[in-house]
Amino acid sequence: MIAVMKPGDRIVTRRIGVLLALLVVAGLVLSYGVDPLDAQEAHSAQLLALINQARLNQGLPPLGHSTLLSQAAQRHANDLVRRGTLTHDGSDGSTFQQRIREARYQAWNDGLLVSEVLWTGLGSAEDALVWFYTSPEWSVLTDPRYREIGIGYADDASLRYFVVTLGSRPAVLPVFLNDGAEVTDLPQVAVRLTNEDAVPLGDASWIGRAIEVRLSNTPDFEGLSWQAWEELLPWQLAGDQPGDYAVYVQFRDGAGRTTIAEDTVRLVAPGEAPSPPPMLNLPPLPTPLLEGPPDSPQEADATPTPQPMPQADATPTTEESSGDESVSPVPIWTPLPDELEEVVEEKSVDWPLLLAFLFQALAVILGALAFLRRS
Repeated sequence: MIAVMKPGDRIVTRRIGVLLALLVVAGLVLSYGVDPLDAQEAHSAQLLALINQARLNQGLPPLGHSTLLSQAAQRHANDLVRRGTLTHDGSDGSTFQQRIREARYQAWNDGLLVSEVLWTGLGSAEDALVWFYTSPEWSVLTDPRYREIGIGYADDASLRYFVVTLGSRPAVLPVFLNDGAEVTDLPQVAVRLTNEDAVPLGDASWIGRAIEVRLSNTPDFEGLSWQAWEELLPWQLAGDQPGDYAVYVQFRDGAGRTTIAEDTVRLVAPGEAPSPPPMLNLPPLPTPLLEGPPDSPQEADATPTPQPMPQADATPTTEESSGDESVSPVPIWTPLPDELEEVVEEKSVDWPLLLAFLFQALAVILGALAFLRRS
């Protein structure tokens, strides 16, 4: 017996086929519509923010983001996810020092004052941070000699890989407005300074540990006064109207060597600045980590022992004020808890993936119905 399809059946079948195709496309869009680069940047930025938050809780300055270190980290993260393993050695036999050098990151000690820590698991950036915090890798992330950081992220289904690279370059001393906040609704900001703790004496060409600084709203420091280096300094932005503002800092060491750094922040109308993210509570550490740099087996060469720098005479060229003396330098926009408690993490639902699964399941059901109808 041969089944004959009626014209009405053909129309219904055609409509079911079109709907089936649309559902398949919708499932693919939901599954793959998010740009992998966007996801990679989002996960990396989240871990960077958590690491800097934890460093601030420990009394350390944040780490400045380095695109060169991130390139080296991302290269290794992609390699790890392809191999499905966790190791510092690259599939091409490279070490993390070689990968960072090949990214053209020129660190102290011929490019060897760098390090790398790794994590893999089914969790999130918060899980990675908690694991770092309770492992020997935390002594690397809190080594005061490092000033810059790069993060790579890759995943294979639900298994995620984070690669964190750290380093310090001569004459690169990052500064942070409001501890790196992107937005502020007050023109009065606090400038957090770093210093040369990797090679405190510097060398013939590069600045050592700074003892003085001067701040400016423009790259021109002509006629501005020097003041003693402090971890936090108050500053008034160049205007009070919404927009992007930059602050420049010039550092000078006891030998008169200088370098310049800058940071930017967006000023918005009062009350429009977003609330700071909730603090990630971590269990208290048994011993402090700030007594000195650790002896890390990952570092190739030892750095000079810090010695007191000769004091230079601070002779300001003018008495021009460099900021509002009444501004408190304490960054009140990032309140820190008095005690760190055990982390409590809320797991989020991956809605795009769930919807994609439902769409594809519905497409399979409709396809089966269409097949049965034709039969």
